[in-house]
Amino acid sequence: MMTIEQENENNGDIVPDRSSNNGSIMKKIQQILTFFIPITDETGSRKSVAVGLSTIFVVGTGIGLLTPKNPALTPPYQSISAAIGYIYFLSWSTSFYPQVMSNFQRRSTVGLSADFCVLNVLGFSCYTAYNASFFWSATIKEYYKQRYGPDAEITVQSNDVAFAIHALILSSITLSQIAYYGDEPGIRSIKLSKPTIFIIVSILGVCAMYPLLVITHRGRDNVGYEDDAIGRFNWLDYLYILSFVKIFISLIKYIPQVILNFKRKSTVGWSIWNILLDFTGGMLSDLQLFLDCINLHDFRSITRNLAKFGLGWLSIIFDIIFLVQHYCLYSSQAAYDTAEDTVQSNQNESLLPAADIDVANECGEEEL
Repeated sequence: MMTIEQENENNGDIVPDRSSNNGSIMKKIQQILTFFIPITDETGSRKSVAVGLSTIFVVGTGIGLLTPKNPALTPPYQSISAAIGYIYFLSWSTSFYPQVMSNFQRRSTVGLSADFCVLNVLGFSCYTAYNASFFWSATIKEYYKQRYGPDAEITVQSNDVAFAIHALILSSITLSQIAYYGDEPGIRSIKLSKPTIFIIVSILGVCAMYPLLVITHRGRDNVGYEDDAIGRFNWLDYLYILSFVKIFISLIKYIPQVILNFKRKSTVGWSIWNILLDFTGGMLSDLQLFLDCINLHDFRSITRNLAKFGLGWLSIIFDIIFLVQHYCLYSSQAAYDTAEDTVQSNQNESLLPAADIDVANECGEEEL
């Protein structure tokens, strides 16, 4: 029995191209998403960048004005610092979503370095422990005052803690996507280079050994040591070690991704919105820290919070490299690869109902 499409074809009528119609619908949906959610624009056009960053600045300022302020700062700068803090918090926090969304839309993590993702999770684990301890631990706050004086103020704020926890969760999701969308099932898709494995093992060894030293030396005589009030081995210094681990990881974690982009001559698979938002967050993070020091009349806060200061500048340097790769070096190749990915994604989707597919197969068999 012939279908309507077959009769029309035999009569010389033009059969509607369902594939073309579906492609047009998908294109319109993508345009709508790009308008309302600019971070879905993987090309990073000027229009989407302007809309996206403006939205973050407005929302961040509103949150900063409504949330509790740092009592150590003087008004009206309290509100300014809070606004800057939440703008960079939103920028850095939102920067993790474009990569997750890109991986989901493409059903692939090709172009994303597994080395980078694993180091990112390890780094944010250390950074979360650092910020959470300084913000919530009464013991750490007491140690801090014993070492630096009763008037010393810890510059870690609530938005720092919120960002660290959120970043750890999202970076873990991104890493899990490599395992989910990889060529091999499960964790076997996460293939690391030998240098990365060596670095991870070394870091884990240091992070595990120092707490043992703190525990075994607790209560021992520390006479002659300048910080004998808190001990030669103490939890305050352990947090500083974690902060240096985070800075070190931030220094090296982007290198595999830079090399991967260079080898592929493309940035497709590595979301440019991740870079744009990370760059904005890095600039504002260091701006807030610098202005806080001016308001407190104490620039030692920078040396006591090297994790935040160093993290911001390291992010900025590598973000500039990625921006040059995307917009200057590999811009034409990125556009071509993005188009190829779109076509491949459309081809992977089923455009016909099951019944129509069966009819089409039967027709093909009859023709043969």
